[in-house]
Amino acid sequence: MQFQNLYRKYQNRERYREIFRILSRHGFSFLFQRRGIRSLTYWRQRILPSYPKPTATADLRQKELTMPQRVRMLFADLGPSFIKLGQLLSTRPDLVPKEYAEELGKLQDRVGAFSPAEVRRQINKAWGCGPEKIFSFFDYQPVASASIAQVHKAELPGGQQVAVKIRRPHLKKLVEKDLAVLEDLQGVLQRSILGQICDVAEIREIFSRQIRRELDFTVEALNMDRFREVFADTPIKVPRVYWDYTTEQVLTMEWVEGTPAKEVLAANRDEAAGRQFAERVLQTVLVPFFRQGIFHGDPHPGNIFLLDDGRLGLVDFGITGRLNEEFRFTVAELMIAISERDTCAVVNITKKLGVMTRKVNEEHLYQDISEMLDRAAGLRDGISFSRLINGMIDIALNHGIKLPGSFFLLGKAMLTAEGLARQFDPHLDVVEVARPLAVHYMRNHLQPSFSQEQFYKRSANLLKGLMEFPQDVARVIANLARGELMTIFVHRGLEPFYDKLDVVSSRLAISLIIVAMMISSALIILLDKPGYLLFGLISFSIASILGVWMVIGLIRDGKIR
Repeated sequence: MQFQNLYRKYQNRERYREIFRILSRHGFSFLFQRRGIRSLTYWRQRILPSYPKPTATADLRQKELTMPQRVRMLFADLGPSFIKLGQLLSTRPDLVPKEYAEELGKLQDRVGAFSPAEVRRQINKAWGCGPEKIFSFFDYQPVASASIAQVHKAELPGGQQVAVKIRRPHLKKLVEKDLAVLEDLQGVLQRSILGQICDVAEIREIFSRQIRRELDFTVEALNMDRFREVFADTPIKVPRVYWDYTTEQVLTMEWVEGTPAKEVLAANRDEAAGRQFAERVLQTVLVPFFRQGIFHGDPHPGNIFLLDDGRLGLVDFGITGRLNEEFRFTVAELMIAISERDTCAVVNITKKLGVMTRKVNEEHLYQDISEMLDRAAGLRDGISFSRLINGMIDIALNHGIKLPGSFFLLGKAMLTAEGLARQFDPHLDVVEVARPLAVHYMRNHLQPSFSQEQFYKRSANLLKGLMEFPQDVARVIANLARGELMTIFVHRGLEPFYDKLDVVSSRLAISLIIVAMMISSALIILLDKPGYLLFGLISFSIASILGVWMVIGLIRDGKIR
């Protein structure tokens, strides 16, 4: 296993070299100081024989950029994987400081288009032939280009106008390299300054799951089919997927002809049409959430169109959230409690949504939530959902309440949708639009079902549980009698202690080695033999240098006061 990891590092050394070069150019070499320096030295000497020297960062200093701005520029330079990572972090102010999350939200997912030759190569890789043999018409000029893929207009042999989404060449290999780099750097970054402000391990795990799902276009196609069913009876259109022309790296969908939301916003319109469009923008997130527990994770203006028949078109389902029944019910309760200004209910729901990481001062929590509701509802233009979400995040962080990641993704989607909707109707009350959907969901959820199928299903589950109960009790008693009953204790939050213990043991081992070298060198010098005198002096000098180096390290780390 160690040999495989070393071989992988050698394979990815070009990517390591590029990442270290960009880190140095932006002045982020301090991340590898202190305890991470040994790993960095190993990479420089073994993995990166031609490690580039840090370039000057004078341009960055002259611009007087803040640290969050430099982090955003760094992520943009590191490539598609890190752009996606930055966009993910922008939705998780619980994992990174809020000012960093806000700055990373400005990352643009637009890059230059790849060449027609690469387009042909990707399609040939998917189906074994060029686009001319598959489509009756194919436009090599892309209509949109992003860090994951670009979209081309084409026509099927049956005459259907389609949009062909093609993944960037070699992207999956590059992403896997970046994930391997993050895995190798995880320990170093966690012990560095970066590890003091965020959980590197949790970030890497969440990002790995999301980016791998987004690279597989069959997952996006399944999401589109699901949303198409949800919006079947609404004025919102989701393109149809042509599965015969869809693979993991090429997605073929129905062509949606319409006016982008930005152009609709710039055009002249009346107040009633603007209000209708604004409500439908909010419904793109709320309707599937309350009906099926799914929602579009990125409803920005580039993904929303106004069709010629008045319907609203929705595209790009690469980022999709899925929530369980319990979470949906809790959010519905929260919507109703906020609309009724019920502070006690909002307090209880907030505690139920999250996990308390420390003791909560109930009085202070009540005061903060009451003030948040007053601020959100005190606006002339109705309740602002963005103020509510940001207020709840601040309150949760200040009171040690860890909210689930799905809450942040849903909140980010709602903030994006509200921002666009309010451009069409500045007086829109988001909570009033969401309240009827929440009430309808709760009514259906709480309404008892007396269907024959449900009756037989619940009766069968109840009888099965009653029949297995005596066997379970007998099994527990038998294990107890034989002394085989085990209780498992899981320790959590001890990782910093393990790191400290590792540092202490390492320093203790080095100290013992230094002492042993000094004593043995002194004994050799006392022999007063010409052949051994030089060796003893060299060994004593090395031990002295190591001792001084260790004392300097302790002083630098503030361990000696």
